[in-house]
Amino acid sequence: MRGPASAHRGDRRLCLGDERTAATIVATRSPREWRRVQDPTVVCIGETLWDVLPTGMHLGGAPFNVAAHLARLGVSSILISRVGADDLGSAALRRARELGIETPFMQIDPALPTGEARAVLDRSGSARYDFTSPAAWDAIEATSSALQAVARADVVIFGTLAQRSPPARAALAKFLQAARWRVFDPNLREPYVDRGLCLKLLSCADLVKFNEEEARRFADWLGCADDAQSLQRMLAQRYRTSTLCITRGARGALLYHGGAWTEHAGVATQVVDTIGAGDAFLALLVAQLLRRESAEAALGRAARLAAFVASRPGAVPEYDAALFTG
Repeated sequence: MRGPASAHRGDRRLCLGDERTAATIVATRSPREWRRVQDPTVVCIGETLWDVLPTGMHLGGAPFNVAAHLARLGVSSILISRVGADDLGSAALRRARELGIETPFMQIDPALPTGEARAVLDRSGSARYDFTSPAAWDAIEATSSALQAVARADVVIFGTLAQRSPPARAALAKFLQAARWRVFDPNLREPYVDRGLCLKLLSCADLVKFNEEEARRFADWLGCADDAQSLQRMLAQRYRTSTLCITRGARGALLYHGGAWTEHAGVATQVVDTIGAGDAFLALLVAQLLRRESAEAALGRAARLAAFVASRPGAVPEYDAALFTG
């Protein structure tokens, strides 16, 4: 078996899905060391949508953005999502392919429209969103071919927003059961924040990436102090989570990996908008850890790419990957 995995015992009652799914996820986990993957494959599961900004419409959704950055960074990047049988859906598929994302498991819904999110930027460049509902990505299905792709992949990346509907939630439970190694990026978006669901998703993760606000919220839900060390100890004890990353905006990021903490102070930049910066950060961090780069080097590269993306409009600006990976 290629790629990384970690030991999990966790609380089966909190694992996603029913008791049989939870028991299978727990039982199939075993201790493995990170091994270098020459040509990694990563699957991103979740929403594909159009961000409606004052500057126009831009294709996005955290899973889409992560998949696009992974592809640009030379990783075999597969997106499992769903769009409508409409012009926006056709445009989304075309753009995904232009960006190098592998799309054979992208689904087309015959009735529901391609998702949209109306974004409003504040003075810092951060965005809040109003999501259309229902949307095609609410009906993602765990097809047999998609499940096989997940089972073959080195890593699966997932979040919370695409779990707002029962059908998509059931599909993710099947995908996580098939996955070798799981990366959880909550990407919390009101009003679609469900404490119980968030903890179930957390219980299935090997690597967890929070921003500071998410870290505080999860610490409160878990009943522990909200400092990084206390949260990491809680995740390790309860779920045997092996890797925790907490991003801190302009103040950089913290990474617990390989039994030790690494800190990066951040990269100064002139922010245009922060859309996609966290997704770029996660993509590069995962890519470099798969390539067996040191935690310190991987974290630094991820911070530099995130700062660059924040300095440009849009979630996936043009850049030369060699500037951040070479």
